[in-house]
Amino acid sequence: MTEFTYKHAPLEQGHIRLLRIEWPCSEKLQPDHPAPDGSIAATLTHHDLSGPPPPYTALSYTWGDEKERLHPPQTLNIASPDSTPETFPIHQSNLYAFLRQARPDLVPSHNGATSRRAANVGYIWIDAICINQADEETAKKEKTAQLKIMSQIYASASRIIIWLGPVKEHKLTLDAPFPENLWPAYPTGHAMDIYQRVAVAWANSQLPDISPTSLLKIVNQVDCACLEAVTRLSYWKRSWIYQEASTPNVPREFWLGGHALWFEALEVANRVFHSHMLELGLNKIPSPSPLNVDIAYLQELTLLRQRGKGGLSLLDLMVKTNSLGARWPVDKVYAMMNIVRDIYGEKDGDIFNSVRVDYELPTEDVYMDVATLIIETTKELDVLLFCSAGQYKGLKSWVPNFYRFVYSVPYRTREVYDAGGGKSSGKKPRFSLNKVAQTLSVWGVKVDMVVGIYPSMRRPLQWGDYTSKTEFWQPIFGPWIRSLARFVFPQPEGDVVEEAYVGGGTLSEAVDSAFSWGMAPGYGTLKRDVDVPHWPLLEQAQASASEREPEEISVERQGFQDFLMQTSAMAFFRTSRGYLGVGDEKMVAGDVVVVVPGLAVPLVLRAIPSYEAGGLADGARWRLVGPCYAKGIMDGEWLGKREEQEFILI
Repeated sequence: MTEFTYKHAPLEQGHIRLLRIEWPCSEKLQPDHPAPDGSIAATLTHHDLSGPPPPYTALSYTWGDEKERLHPPQTLNIASPDSTPETFPIHQSNLYAFLRQARPDLVPSHNGATSRRAANVGYIWIDAICINQADEETAKKEKTAQLKIMSQIYASASRIIIWLGPVKEHKLTLDAPFPENLWPAYPTGHAMDIYQRVAVAWANSQLPDISPTSLLKIVNQVDCACLEAVTRLSYWKRSWIYQEASTPNVPREFWLGGHALWFEALEVANRVFHSHMLELGLNKIPSPSPLNVDIAYLQELTLLRQRGKGGLSLLDLMVKTNSLGARWPVDKVYAMMNIVRDIYGEKDGDIFNSVRVDYELPTEDVYMDVATLIIETTKELDVLLFCSAGQYKGLKSWVPNFYRFVYSVPYRTREVYDAGGGKSSGKKPRFSLNKVAQTLSVWGVKVDMVVGIYPSMRRPLQWGDYTSKTEFWQPIFGPWIRSLARFVFPQPEGDVVEEAYVGGGTLSEAVDSAFSWGMAPGYGTLKRDVDVPHWPLLEQAQASASEREPEEISVERQGFQDFLMQTSAMAFFRTSRGYLGVGDEKMVAGDVVVVVPGLAVPLVLRAIPSYEAGGLADGARWRLVGPCYAKGIMDGEWLGKREEQEFILI
């Protein structure tokens, strides 16, 4: 086994290392890259980033997970001052695939002359090699220092290569059902040819006029499968790529194996797909789909960073990128901070300097700093809509788990609700931050106490791979909804009849609204209280009361997928006055529903007993359980009914 001998020399402040691939020749003057043993020759030199450094390429790529590590690692032979190569391990198979694909600036030819290759890279910055990744204390300090100037490293590059990975060359399985026979096994390199063809057709005005059938004139079903295979590559799942690949004013190239295209070509082709798909309507979106939403969002961020005049809040950026992965929980925050600083420009970007890269800080402290920053800069409390009693226990209850939000529907629908009167009467939230005590005080109206809880159908973030499988959900959903019917209509004896609901209408209508968070089905424009699917819980309860077998409610009925995505991980609750709704799965009897003036969605709070940590004798301390929905309290009905009181959240 190779003994790796290379040790990173200390970097001066503001300096970076740059890699340069060398192409040694064999005895027959044939260029060896990589060498027969798989090793790659290179130099690694130090440069002052403000020097300026020589023109260099910055690489944006993904490390991959443990399953993709090379065992044993490949070898990078780095030339030393005495010309004796020192060995450096390359653990990432994806990175090694790029280094095999890349070429030096000048390639020796057979007669000793030199020639250029299209895939040349020259000097290149690659984090896994150019930053000391060791566990020693000096290496950790270097990593922190380098990550602080990461945005500058990419902005100072002469180009950025976005490495999507090696080309998949699997064969088409003709006897498999479509489209499973295509993605992700179909050759992804074909997608790059499609992007180029469509971009050229757009530039030459050769595309068909937009119509309900025009998309199929541009790409067929096989093309769409190849394009969708690209959207599922691991590159798009990493938080840091958004900072790297949205760097403005630097030429960017997409590389996929041996295919290379300018960023603008993919962006134009992707925009063409989107404009033609709009004519299809929500119910006719093609599957597989040619659209890559990540490319569209990268372009949006690029333009916002280029203008530097705002237009996207830090919270919205965190929401948009929340599904992305990160090696460390704090990276979900750190990867976004330089983006938002650029978006707000030199004049206003400094307000975000309170959150700086520091890997010595505990995750909970970093997340609290971000929540505080969002509240102080927006003067709003929308960040509370992502809090959950079931999140990471080390966090304050008013600080969301920015690594993975538990619920998204309360924030997504805040524009159509007005529980706190912010839209109808211009109410603004009243709050106070105590940074020493790490508390947030909010003023709100106590609506009612929770007296009954029915558990959620599933746990949050559970079974995400099974959302479209009927055979998986039916045996879970059937018994669950039959028991829910008895919770909603609990008459122990006699006939089960419809009831009037305290918030207006009937109890069945309140149930239907709770199932869908009051929203119409579908994923287009948000519409509330329109065509909300009906769930026959009353009929289920009546059948049970008369000792008849209830008719099974199928998961194939309209509204199930919306329920699954929006509220199936929430608990149903009933209050002492008869309000019925849904909220955090960790709700318990005794929690209270509170409307906060200026906040569109109500909250559920829990009083902390005096004998618990943080509790006071007067019971003035509270934990935020999470947001909630209940028909009859979503439009400011409770404003002015009671005096506002202070709730100190810990």
